[in-house]
Amino acid sequence: MQSFRDLFNHNKWAILFAVSAIVAVLLFVLLRWWAFLVIPVLAIAVFFGHLLDKGGTVAVKDFFGKLFSRRK
Repeated sequence: MQSFRDLFNHNKWAILFAVSAIVAVLLFVLLRWWAFLVIPVLAIAVFFGHLLDKGGTVAVKDFFGKLFSRRK
């Protein structure tokens, strides 16, 4: 049980976003082809969860800073 708590504490944002994205997929599966639109959202949610776990909101700000920066 302690190892699960450690896993959750180190990856709580990724787990939270993954579970919420899975719930969204289950809801969209009822709408047939809309489920294909949720797959990229699932990947983005897990990615941002990973960023939040590793560096908090600063990591997300740095990611968008690098993404939209004109510097090379």
